[in-house]
Amino acid sequence: VFKRLNYYLFLFSTTSRIFPYLLILGLASLVIMLGMTAYFFGLFSAEAILAEGIDDALGGGLLDTLWWSMKHILDPGALSENYGAPAGVILFALFNSIMGLIITGALIGFIVSAIQSAMADARRGSATIRENGHYLILGWNRKGIVILELLAKLGATNRVVVLTETDVEQVRTDIRQGPRLLTQLTLLPMQGSISVNSELRRVAAHRASHIILLSESKSGAGSDLTTIKTLTLLNSDLYQGPGGNGPKIAAEIVNKENAVIAGIASKHHHPIVSSSDFISKTMVQCARYPGYAEVYNELFASGKFPIEICTIPNLDEVLFGNLASAFNNGAVLGVSWTDQKAGEKPRRASVLNPEPDYDLTDDDEIIVLKGIDSPLERVDLDSFSSWEEPPEREITRPNVKKVLILAYNANLGLIVSELAKHAASDISVVVACADAKSSEALVRARYSDLLSGHLTLSFTEFDLAEAWRLDGIRPWEFDVIFIVADEVDKTIDADSKTIMLLLLLGEIENKQNNGAFPPVVAELLNSESKQLCVGTPLTDAIVSTEILSIQLAQLVREPFLETLYKELLNAGGIEIGLRPIEHYVKLGVSVSIAGITRSALRYNEIALGYRSVQDGVKINPSKDQLCVFEEGDLLIVLAQQVYT
Repeated sequence: VFKRLNYYLFLFSTTSRIFPYLLILGLASLVIMLGMTAYFFGLFSAEAILAEGIDDALGGGLLDTLWWSMKHILDPGALSENYGAPAGVILFALFNSIMGLIITGALIGFIVSAIQSAMADARRGSATIRENGHYLILGWNRKGIVILELLAKLGATNRVVVLTETDVEQVRTDIRQGPRLLTQLTLLPMQGSISVNSELRRVAAHRASHIILLSESKSGAGSDLTTIKTLTLLNSDLYQGPGGNGPKIAAEIVNKENAVIAGIASKHHHPIVSSSDFISKTMVQCARYPGYAEVYNELFASGKFPIEICTIPNLDEVLFGNLASAFNNGAVLGVSWTDQKAGEKPRRASVLNPEPDYDLTDDDEIIVLKGIDSPLERVDLDSFSSWEEPPEREITRPNVKKVLILAYNANLGLIVSELAKHAASDISVVVACADAKSSEALVRARYSDLLSGHLTLSFTEFDLAEAWRLDGIRPWEFDVIFIVADEVDKTIDADSKTIMLLLLLGEIENKQNNGAFPPVVAELLNSESKQLCVGTPLTDAIVSTEILSIQLAQLVREPFLETLYKELLNAGGIEIGLRPIEHYVKLGVSVSIAGITRSALRYNEIALGYRSVQDGVKINPSKDQLCVFEEGDLLIVLAQQVYT
């Protein structure tokens, strides 16, 4: 019987949180009833009534007896007040007082244990979220901090919940070591699997306003499978509101090959970002336009210039050229409208940089680049009908023919493929890396269908331990040099390896006696590493974690931007170009930004800002601003890619 009773105590204690308190309540009730039997041992006798702690105020009946017994449970010090009572009464008082100490100690122990358990749950992030309209980040890697930083810059006031398999203390450490700007956010890290339905419900995914899926660093090669499974769950009826209006979702996919499956899992309703594809496209754009990374970061990463959809009434029969200066503090990038097909959710369609004589309708909305701290200032529409033909100009189109890639990573094949897509003629790519033979076999096997016929690809052995080999490759003879983040060798940090390669290239450049040296585009994993690259031949630094995080944070807020990002980076579409300013205005003459905007439209280009030799990159200057430009200044434009 004792063993069975002991088993039931164990069973109920481990399966019910309230059982310990019920047990204490039952034990206290039993002791009180036993103490009440002192009534039959002279509790209210004439001798007992003389004691200070015994009173028959209610006639010495049941209530007085209950009060006397319960008092000794709750206040063991009441024992001393029974001095002078009969021995039997004192024995009952002693029993109740001792049991009161035991019961009180047990109760305190259970309460302390419950508090410690609750604190441990909070540290582990295993509580249940009761939020509505919150941001939810599923998964955690080095991009998480940058996403949080951009959300803070964009003024996000919603609580941000993070669910990850990574240890919550590690997440808290990453956040604590992050920028001070993160203190503006209300953050709640939680631990759990992002692909389990019960865990998603625990963090109230069905009530979130925005969800960002990151590749789980702990999942390794299987991270894409976890993301795809989570996307399938989030697009089920469990997480979609009436009419399919669920949270806005943006997801990261590591391997480009899995992006198609992820799109199917999301029912093509949510932006999917392939990190490998995006980095390769961005690096190639930097090769075509040295300084592109600085422009791109200021435009999309600074958090100063959100892109919004704006409604303008009475657009019927208005031409796009009329909108060139419609906003004093905003740049009109294109046209957008809602496309509704039978049986499908409404989808937003967009056109960037249409022709100036593009005919608008009342159903069209305008895509506008604006400053984050200033509301749009409307001005009168231009009276555009047609403008005179622009003067002839000669643009040196970027045409990279000979490329050197130092180091190796999984994105290398996509970079080579993207170079081939942008090449206007035959292109030669040399890859210098450790274990060149096996690296070449991997690239050719995986990307054989992507490699163009006019591409010559070769590999040569190179390792930092044999730095002298770099001279033999003759890097000064190439049109551009890429350095990719090499995480193959775990004994050396990828950024440290990149910096060492930049130092070697700097030494080679100095030996050239200030001769022409090709632009150098490097991929970094940490933005702080850029500070160590000062004085090297580095032209553009692509901080891959930063640039991807920015895109995800932007897309989850404004999914229509997916079209814009793809258009700007894909070969043959609209690009961000850097043009000599003298193609649009006379040097040394004061001119307004509105005048430059109209001048750019004659070439079917949209002015986004300028890069000055003196002041650096300026995005979205006011149309009434007056400027005087000098040789070397560049206009930043949206333009159609043209190859020569």
